[in-house]
Amino acid sequence: VAGGGMNLSYQLTPWVKRLLIANTVAFALTWVIGSGFVFEWFSFQPTKVLFRPWTPLSYMFVHGDFWHVFMNMLVLFFFGPPLESKWGSREFVRYYLICGLGGVVLSFLFVSYSIIGASAAVYGVMLAFAMVWPDAPIYAWGIFPVKAKWLVAFLVVVTFSSAVGGAGGGIAHFAHLGGFVAGLLYLKTDRRAS
Repeated sequence: VAGGGMNLSYQLTPWVKRLLIANTVAFALTWVIGSGFVFEWFSFQPTKVLFRPWTPLSYMFVHGDFWHVFMNMLVLFFFGPPLESKWGSREFVRYYLICGLGGVVLSFLFVSYSIIGASAAVYGVMLAFAMVWPDAPIYAWGIFPVKAKWLVAFLVVVTFSSAVGGAGGGIAHFAHLGGFVAGLLYLKTDRRAS
């Protein structure tokens, strides 16, 4: 990631660092304790949310496997620091959590299965990055430069079509879409990206 009036020294910012550590520790604990117990008590399950009111937050730190947590944290590592540097730590973590909760809202409305992972929050971070630095080149597979706005637009279209089209495969498409929607509503009302 580089470009367009941005100072990208890639020093980890305070909340990005905390989120990376928290997700890594949670993944390690899941591996030690056992995924069955962790998923049962810390995933967001729409039908059990009244009995487990912490799960709209805890689900963001639970991941299914190494690649799930690795990809989410990789995206956060690249897109999070420039935003936290621009907005400040308090605003960044507020936005991150709002996007994660957006994933809960859409999942609650449209699905009955459990959801886990930081993807809704991370998708919101990608959206914000693309709104703040739309022309910044993102190197797909480390080779092909794609403008941030086009990469995120592509992800929104794929996520929306997957959610509405009923694509499953163990992916929480409505949670991802909820992260995008919550992020967009927040940014448009708060004018944070202007």
